[in-house]
Amino acid sequence: MSGDDARRWMDALTEPLVACDAGERVRYLNPAAERLLGWSTGQLVGQPFSRLLSAHPETSGERSFLRSLLARNRSGQAVRTVLLRGDGSRQEVDVTVGCSGQEREEYISVLVRRPAEVTSGERAHQLVFDNAPLGLFHFDATSTLLACNDYLARIIGAARPRIIGLRLLSLPDKSLADCVRDVLDGRHAYYEGDYHSTPTDKVTPVRVHLAPCIGEHGEVEGGVGIVEDITEQRHAESERTRLLREAQEAIRVRDDFLTIASHELKTPLTPLSLRLAGLERRLERQEPVDPALLRHARQHLMRLTALINDLLDASRIEAGRLALHFEPTRMDMIVERALVTMDAERGQHRVDYSHPEEPVRIRGDTFRLEQVIANLLENALKYSPGTSTVRVALEVRGDFALLTVSDEGIGIPKDQQEQLFERYFRARNVSITSYGGLGLGLYISRDIVERHGGRIWVESELGRGSTFYVALPLLSAVNPTPPEPHALSQHVH
Repeated sequence: MSGDDARRWMDALTEPLVACDAGERVRYLNPAAERLLGWSTGQLVGQPFSRLLSAHPETSGERSFLRSLLARNRSGQAVRTVLLRGDGSRQEVDVTVGCSGQEREEYISVLVRRPAEVTSGERAHQLVFDNAPLGLFHFDATSTLLACNDYLARIIGAARPRIIGLRLLSLPDKSLADCVRDVLDGRHAYYEGDYHSTPTDKVTPVRVHLAPCIGEHGEVEGGVGIVEDITEQRHAESERTRLLREAQEAIRVRDDFLTIASHELKTPLTPLSLRLAGLERRLERQEPVDPALLRHARQHLMRLTALINDLLDASRIEAGRLALHFEPTRMDMIVERALVTMDAERGQHRVDYSHPEEPVRIRGDTFRLEQVIANLLENALKYSPGTSTVRVALEVRGDFALLTVSDEGIGIPKDQQEQLFERYFRARNVSITSYGGLGLGLYISRDIVERHGGRIWVESELGRGSTFYVALPLLSAVNPTPPEPHALSQHVH
């Protein structure tokens, strides 16, 4: 049969046919292929077959697309893929590749068909594959991706037609590529990690199960995989970890509080009981009563009352029932009264007060603000050496009265300063036996200050003391916004 006769026979074929030479350059399209693909013979003759695959990524430098099909499919079975039509659209087709001849005289024929009509069973299988709530994929013995669903395409970050033909052994994630290699060696594989999508620069935590596809004669023909996006699981695990940590911290705080409360309440009760017992004996013997006994008993009673009041205030704050009585008042006078009240508690400490030249007028609850200042002064005296200086300053900054209380004490760890105003919190460098208190003073102070439209904060360096700031709006201020801490404190040092 002459070449012209062969040409006429191929033109008469109803099956679309593309003929290529050994270099995979197109030499002929029959009319059926021209109609299906939208290319004319003149447009493609001499062009590499890869021009029909321009929408696909490179599969590898080792083997071309047609060579890959020939290597993995010597039985002549059709392979589903997508080709680029002449108008730029994509056409899903079944491709069968065959060859004859050797080396430079080799001829490659490519039969291209529209996908055949599927049976109801095949359609059901395809529906499951396409709509499964997991990523599904299939690759051949060369690790070339043959099929995948949209779930997987979303994780990879590219449309399905663009990733069909991807060689999985060339993936940049070495652990995932090693799993594919294990499957091609006939073993099941498992991978869990973060998949980085190059097209979208998105990282998706995934869990992947892979299994080999074994042929009739026991050879590995490729593999299948299931991919699960575990982003929500990661978030749930993170949330569970956070809640567990918070619960453990709440239990620790509760246990610490019970220990502290027991210690703090017993501390004034024991000497109070002893002094009252001594007073009772003197009265029974009609001996003169030492005024010091009564004074010390009263001091212990006042300390016990203060502890109980702190507990009651904390309870009222939690219930939203801590009442404040606002009225025009002078902040400078409140500070001076608090200093006088605390004078008996300062011992060998020196208190240096820098007062404003003019009255500082605010609107507030005088009793509660004095409670805040007394708490800050008490802490400064408690946590600093007995002969050190506590510095108190009051000044006007814009629309706010700014009070600072500085000490030369033990300081507060940086990572615990935010928690310092939480209920029952005590910094880790504070022992129960060395420093008294229930851990409620700053919690109560913060609530009082914030309900005055102000802000309280601390700056501290471990081993070098602390400075507490209280900013309260002036009486003349009109709807002032609570200040940012550094906006005021940076001008104080």
